[in-house]
Amino acid sequence: MVYAGLLVGLFVRFGAPQHAEAGPLVANAGHLRLVRWQHRVFYTLLVTAPLEWVFRGRPAGSSQVVGAIVFLLGLIGYRAAGGALGPQLSPLVAPREPARLVADGLYRRLRHPMYLAELAMAAGAPWLLAAKTSAVLVAVFALVIVRRIAIEERALRVRLPEYSAYAARTYRLIPYVY
Repeated sequence: MVYAGLLVGLFVRFGAPQHAEAGPLVANAGHLRLVRWQHRVFYTLLVTAPLEWVFRGRPAGSSQVVGAIVFLLGLIGYRAAGGALGPQLSPLVAPREPARLVADGLYRRLRHPMYLAELAMAAGAPWLLAAKTSAVLVAVFALVIVRRIAIEERALRVRLPEYSAYAARTYRLIPYVY
């Protein structure tokens, strides 16, 4: 099944992890709550979409190919964005120490390509499985991502003096829109 293959691509690491020295992770209780919500909504979506697909009698349609492509593009973008961050990659809101601005590759014109990729995967899952009810979780996930971006950008402006200039010349999440 295509969905299972995409999940393997998301959760299984196919190469050895980079062994670059990464600094400590720093988070306050509010930031940890937000990250937990982000993960809970995303994983709930990944579980409810196939359950809905099964309970609805495994519907199939040609538009589901588009959902698979959207999920796959999100998966590729997610891996590429994480790779571009390297040791700066953090599951938390605040940057790893020592904080360094990553402004090349996917980050040259877009400040949060990893979140855009996550949104693509979140939208692609119910689309691929024709899970209309589960698609409501995509909107909830998008709201959590937008909230996280606002908090993360405040933290980055505090830690990285050059972030404001970078933010002025790049798009936050969607090129030419936001």
